[in-house]
Amino acid sequence: MKRLILMAIVLAAFACKVEKTDNGTYKVEGPTPEAKDAAAKAGNDLKRETKELGQKIKSGAEQVRDSEAAARIKSGAREAGQGIKQGAGELAESAGKKLEQAGKAAKQSAKSDTTSTTTTRH
Repeated sequence: MKRLILMAIVLAAFACKVEKTDNGTYKVEGPTPEAKDAAAKAGNDLKRETKELGQKIKSGAEQVRDSEAAARIKSGAREAGQGIKQGAGELAESAGKKLEQAGKAAKQSAKSDTTSTTTTRH
């Protein structure tokens, strides 16, 4: 593929005809029909090779996805997710118990506090 790209660049460079004019400037003529055909062929070859490479990559990715290692990773991730859920549930229960204890203590404290009343005489 690298060779094909290099060939297309070289072909594009030589496809145009450059001539020096009498007044010292350069005149560039467009690509010849042969150069245009060669560039089109190189472009088509590049498309074909790119398509083939994409198919090979897709096939390899499917093989990896369907492999035993991928299945193990998937089940391990599922198990880890379940462990996280369980840990979060236990944490929530523990926090709920602590909040309940704190609420009961606050109620008890409120009941046992004696309120003092003051009377003022005028």
